[in-house]
Amino acid sequence: MPNDQTALDARLRRVLRFMPAPLGIVTSFDPENGAPVGLAMSALMPVCLDPPAMAICVNRSGSAHDAMMRAGRFCINLLQAGQDGHVRPFADPAAREMRFRQDDWRQHVHHAHEGLWYIDKAPAAIFCTIRDSVRFGTHDLLVGEVDDLITSGSDDIVGWANGSLYRPTPIC
Repeated sequence: MPNDQTALDARLRRVLRFMPAPLGIVTSFDPENGAPVGLAMSALMPVCLDPPAMAICVNRSGSAHDAMMRAGRFCINLLQAGQDGHVRPFADPAAREMRFRQDDWRQHVHHAHEGLWYIDKAPAAIFCTIRDSVRFGTHDLLVGEVDDLITSGSDDIVGWANGSLYRPTPIC
């Protein structure tokens, strides 16, 4: 087995590419001008139910990081089949001008999360206030306490695996 860091990084990258994960469009805003920011990510997970909390992992060099940290809030938008058009604008810098252009974006009106954008009729829009963060390597792990949740009632959530969108299905 190779021992150098480059070989380890390449092998881990390959494993992570095939490891299924939920996919979300995580949004926030710049508190200085109210402009929405966001990114597509699979680095998200539930933390606990008491208090209800979610964690996301954000690259500090990413375009949304600083605004998200200053806002102190974020929204995880889970996607269902048919909403895959939201992914490219947030995953591909060349498509950045298409962010927040689809007609199903809404701005939350609840006082605590005013300014956060969510996808109408998404399986879930999970609104969080950042309560803790851990710096590690190039990323910040942000733990957000869930303050509000909007659900469509759909359980048809898409994820990411093998470099593309997928629909998880039970095997038994």
